[in-house]
Amino acid sequence: MAPSSFTGIFSPRKERHHTTQNSFTGMFKDSFSLSTIFAMGALGQTALMLALPARYALLPTAAFLVHAMASTALALQSGDTVLSDVVPGRTSAVLPRESYDPHSSDSNSNRNSNTPFPSRPGTTGVVVMHLGVRLNHPLGVLAPGAREMGEHFVACNAKVLARARDFGCLGTSPWRADGAGPNNTLLSVYYFRTVEGLHAFARDPVHRAAWDWYNSSVAKRLGYTRIGIFHEIFYAAPGAHESVYVNMPPTLIGAASAVVRNNTTGEDEWVSPLVKGASGSALRSMYSRMGREKEDAEPAS
Repeated sequence: MAPSSFTGIFSPRKERHHTTQNSFTGMFKDSFSLSTIFAMGALGQTALMLALPARYALLPTAAFLVHAMASTALALQSGDTVLSDVVPGRTSAVLPRESYDPHSSDSNSNRNSNTPFPSRPGTTGVVVMHLGVRLNHPLGVLAPGAREMGEHFVACNAKVLARARDFGCLGTSPWRADGAGPNNTLLSVYYFRTVEGLHAFARDPVHRAAWDWYNSSVAKRLGYTRIGIFHEIFYAAPGAHESVYVNMPPTLIGAASAVVRNNTTGEDEWVSPLVKGASGSALRSMYSRMGREKEDAEPAS
């Protein structure tokens, strides 16, 4: 495979490209069934009918309906709401190097050190962690201990992103499961450069405090069955991971932001791994996106 020069979808920035926040607020409405939500709405409307004249009591419902119809009409006409973050065409994620010199005159294409991207895809490994919590209680986010669990969850997420360079954290992607009726499982997918960086986060006081709280307070007050936690860790070695996105907004590792040192300015920059031309020769197939010449080949050095 000939060395390539990848063109990033986004230019390096002083701030993270795509920010995502994990909180339990998004789980609130999903904790109730559709029938419960209808019943709550009916109860609210009944209260308005009893408290106000009929012509005024229907105004809130009419206002919500008009707003929904107008928003849908505008979205259909402009498409901005749905397409605002979509990157047209095919893209792929190539993990940036840890530093680069944009003013370098190095013409050696094997190094290509004047761009944030390596000359070949798949030259570095990536660690993927699935970290999640499940509320095993009929009240969902209103259950005893849920608020404290949420605070620890958000604190851990904020810490790992704030110390992204120290931990080698590339970013996180939040998801909610729909396998159960109340949708009471929250999952965060984290990406790290190395296992050592992930282990450093695991030893951080904020993560230790979350474990201590769970092992003491939850066990003593509620029992372990009320709040479930889990994690899975995978290490994809160099040449063993690839991605492709077609007409998608930045998603999963494509929404990550790597801390890269600009050797010219001496400052850190945030670099998105998304690059153009996933249908080109260097990114034409699964194995080429892995940095391999063919199926049984080792990653190109």
